[in-house]
Amino acid sequence: MFHVYWAATALLTMFIVGVIIVMLRWGPQLCKLRHTAIPDERDWGRKSYDHNISYS
Repeated sequence: MFHVYWAATALLTMFIVGVIIVMLRWGPQLCKLRHTAIPDERDWGRKSYDHNISYS
Protein backbone atom coordinates (compact mmCIF):
# COMPACT_ATOMS: atom_id res chain seq x y z
CA MET A 1 0.00 0.00 0.00
CA PHE A 2 2.90 2.36 0.68
CA HIS A 3 4.12 2.01 -2.92
CA VAL A 4 1.16 4.13 -4.04
CA TYR A 5 2.05 7.09 -1.81
CA TRP A 6 5.86 7.16 -2.11
CA ALA A 7 5.86 10.01 -4.63
CA ALA A 8 3.61 12.21 -2.52
CA THR A 9 5.58 11.39 0.62
CA ALA A 10 8.88 12.19 -1.11
CA LEU A 11 7.51 15.49 -2.43
CA LEU A 12 6.18 16.46 1.00
CA THR A 13 9.51 15.60 2.61
CA MET A 14 11.45 17.65 0.06
CA PHE A 15 9.09 20.59 0.60
CA ILE A 16 9.53 20.46 4.38
CA VAL A 17 13.32 20.23 4.06
CA GLY A 18 13.28 23.17 1.63
CA VAL A 19 11.23 25.27 4.04
CA ILE A 20 13.67 24.46 6.86
CA ILE A 21 16.65 25.43 4.69
CA VAL A 22 15.01 28.71 3.65
CA MET A 23 14.13 29.55 7.25
CA LEU A 24 17.65 28.83 8.44
CA ARG A 25 19.20 30.90 5.66
CA TRP A 26 16.82 33.87 5.29
CA GLY A 27 14.48 33.50 8.28
CA PRO A 28 15.71 36.48 10.30
CA GLN A 29 15.38 38.83 7.32
CA LEU A 30 12.00 37.46 6.27
CA CYS A 31 10.46 37.42 9.74
CA LYS A 32 12.21 40.59 11.00
CA LEU A 33 13.59 38.74 14.02
CA ARG A 34 16.98 40.41 14.14
CA HIS A 35 17.34 44.17 14.64
CA THR A 36 21.04 44.26 13.81
CA ALA A 37 22.74 42.15 11.20
CA ILE A 38 25.41 39.68 12.18
CA PRO A 39 28.68 40.72 10.52
CA ASP A 40 29.78 38.56 7.65
CA GLU A 41 33.28 37.23 6.99
CA ARG A 42 34.43 40.38 5.18
CA ASP A 43 33.51 42.57 8.15
CA TRP A 44 35.43 40.30 10.52
CA GLY A 45 38.40 40.36 8.17
CA ARG A 46 38.40 44.16 8.02
CA LYS A 47 38.18 44.47 11.79
CA SER A 48 41.00 42.03 12.44
CA TYR A 49 43.43 43.74 10.03
CA ASP A 50 42.35 47.30 10.76
CA HIS A 51 44.98 48.12 13.40
CA ASN A 52 48.34 49.75 12.76
CA ILE A 53 51.48 47.66 13.02
CA SER A 54 54.52 49.29 14.53
CA TYR A 55 58.04 47.94 14.27
CA SER A 56 60.38 49.08 16.99
